[in-house]
Amino acid sequence: MGRILQAVIVLVALAALGVLGYAYFGDMEADPVQTRAPVTLPGLVPEAPAAALPAAPAAPSVPESAPVFGGTPAAPAEAAGGN
Repeated sequence: MGRILQAVIVLVALAALGVLGYAYFGDMEADPVQTRAPVTLPGLVPEAPAAALPAAPAAPSVPESAPVFGGTPAAPAEAAGGN
């Protein structure tokens, strides 16, 4: 029993030394990333934007004969009695 306990203590100590060594000597350098964020300072008049962003595309229209959630196709307006 004493040898097993001694082996466990030695393994735990070696694991702790390994973690400490990696923390001290390991590659901890972050990759450089350029980040730009607009900042509005109080008391300053904002300049006009140089170019406006294009508008988002319109959502596609759904045809009247598109299937509904139940899985059956919807009836066209003429067949349903509408004018």
